[in-house]
Amino acid sequence: MYARSHFAHHSLALPTPWAALALGALVSACARPVPRPITIARPTTDATTSSARGDGGTATGRPRLPPVVVGDFAPHVDRMETWVALASQPLRELNAHTETVKVIIDLEDHDRVYFLQTRQWEIHYYFIQRFLARPGHPIPEAEAFWQREYLSQNRRFVEGTVIHYRDSDLWTFELIAQDVLDLPRTLAAFRNIRDHMWNGDRLRYHPVPAHHVAAIDQIRAQIPVVTTDDIFTNTRYQPLNPGEAYGYLRFFDGPVDPARVRPYDIVVLAQVPLDLPVCAGVITAELQTPLSHIAVLSANRRTPNMALRNANREPSLRAFEGQLVRLHVTPQDYEVTRAVQADAERAWNARRPPNDFHPRRSDRDTGLPDLAHMHLTDLDTVGAKASQLGELAQIRPAIHLPRAFAIPFHAYAQHLRRAGLDTVLHRMLADHAFQSDPAVRQTQLRTFRQRVEAAPLDPGLIARVHARIQQLFPGVGVRFRSSTNAEDLPGFNGAGLYTSDHTGANPTDEQISHAIRAVYASTWNFQGYEERSYYRIVHEEVAMAVLVQESIDSDQAIGVAITGNPFDEGRPGIFINTQVSAGSVTSAATGEVPEQVLFYTYPPPGAIERISSSSRTAGRPVLQDAEVIRLAGVLRQIHLHFYGDLWQTGQAMDVEFLVAGADRHVVVVQARPYRMVFDEGRGWARPPS
Repeated sequence: MYARSHFAHHSLALPTPWAALALGALVSACARPVPRPITIARPTTDATTSSARGDGGTATGRPRLPPVVVGDFAPHVDRMETWVALASQPLRELNAHTETVKVIIDLEDHDRVYFLQTRQWEIHYYFIQRFLARPGHPIPEAEAFWQREYLSQNRRFVEGTVIHYRDSDLWTFELIAQDVLDLPRTLAAFRNIRDHMWNGDRLRYHPVPAHHVAAIDQIRAQIPVVTTDDIFTNTRYQPLNPGEAYGYLRFFDGPVDPARVRPYDIVVLAQVPLDLPVCAGVITAELQTPLSHIAVLSANRRTPNMALRNANREPSLRAFEGQLVRLHVTPQDYEVTRAVQADAERAWNARRPPNDFHPRRSDRDTGLPDLAHMHLTDLDTVGAKASQLGELAQIRPAIHLPRAFAIPFHAYAQHLRRAGLDTVLHRMLADHAFQSDPAVRQTQLRTFRQRVEAAPLDPGLIARVHARIQQLFPGVGVRFRSSTNAEDLPGFNGAGLYTSDHTGANPTDEQISHAIRAVYASTWNFQGYEERSYYRIVHEEVAMAVLVQESIDSDQAIGVAITGNPFDEGRPGIFINTQVSAGSVTSAATGEVPEQVLFYTYPPPGAIERISSSSRTAGRPVLQDAEVIRLAGVLRQIHLHFYGDLWQTGQAMDVEFLVAGADRHVVVVQARPYRMVFDEGRGWARPPS
């Protein structure tokens, strides 16, 4: 799902993109070229291919491939052939299987309509600054244009998009979330565009700006309307992580046995699992939670990941079952074709890191530090999760965090050494059968975990942890969370690899001991081992700390956010997924859909675009607009603390949070690096040459 790019929204703090826009505006008005109405030289149609393709078109008899077109715009869309000549299948849309045509209404020229040749003119501004200046009416530079034409009523243009959602065969007119255009002129613009389209009777208005969403009943009384949920409900294809992969296409019609998944498999899954070992590519038959462990793992692994409703029953995919294939996932479509071994081996070798990775580790005794005394630099003693939460405690003004402390690597190393398990571990890792046979490895790891859990914990450690709990958060439930030096790292996320535990309030010594040992044992989960092996992490240097924190049981909503817009580099924002506390945003459940919101951080104070409603709230928002704005403020604080610049692209934080208490305040429970990779289709938009 990919964001609309009606305008290149760049910051003045980024001189290069603004300079690119400004240079285009230097063309003098007197030398302004005239836009050419399009002519269609030669329509083309699809050729037959021997592949599985994600073609979601529904209209019959239409040309599938763009015709050869000369010109810049059309004053009318008088037939399907004209639509195909104008339309683009952009890579920035929030939904796949879409065709879009950018449209401009010149309010100072008798409401003249321009349907742009959108493959050429992706950005309204480029067309306007090239063609629509006239004596006494210059086109200002980009920042001033943006302020006038989107953020005020005193404007010359209405700039929108007509979108054909092919999965549901819906035709809509839309504005961007930041547009403040009033309702009367929005209604007039819709009617004007409808009157200039051959299928205008099918056109619907899709409210995106927050003030239009709030007035949807008023709008519906005057023009046909379609909602965001109407569009999302009919989604068939969902590209979670675009890319190219080579592998053997394997179908799992039930639960996935991790030992049966190999790094060179492209898996087709009837169900979305909670976790998945390293594989070449992922296709699920159910829609995924966009910020689930599977989706985040795939993004960090750079593994192509897509959902296709009923993929396990798709004949065009089943035809390739067991074969070596190339999977190409794009923001608009997918393709599966036969592959050759040489190409596959080159791709597999390129994906895996070439060298061993030695995680930072120190087993020195640092006590039981609380959040105020932990920083990022303490990763080598308390692990990434604890050190990053401690770093959040340094932010000013302070943000809400759970009260917590850490049990460092020192205690883990002592536990193994006291039971003689450090020697057992060394022998196991060196065993040839363990290294070469996944089934043997799975069995031996299970046995080793059992021994870790059975070994008595140091009574002195238990007493110190018990006292620390009573000091910092007496009378509340306690969570014991994994914090290794091999998770939550740039380029290696490790989401879901290790185990956490939970006790009630005032836990006994035995409950504390059991919880700590369960976390320690999870260091050697089969999937964690396999993931580390693929990324060449040296296992002997992996260590487990425990983050001990109060349990926030007054939560009313849970959420995950990325402090960036992963869909469009040119529209800085924050992507937020939330769900009521009974649901989940990080694990899989059939039919589970979180509330998805994009909060655009430019221009201040920001703008909200809602992508889907929660499947658990009957269309009611999990977070009200004011709560989204408050949450975005917290997320901006976190991003600025770690990166110092809101406009820096490619770097973001993946933040887990709760909305808790009667006042519904935000409690941040985790933050880790998230790497965003923008391909050409989602990178900065450039003016046509």
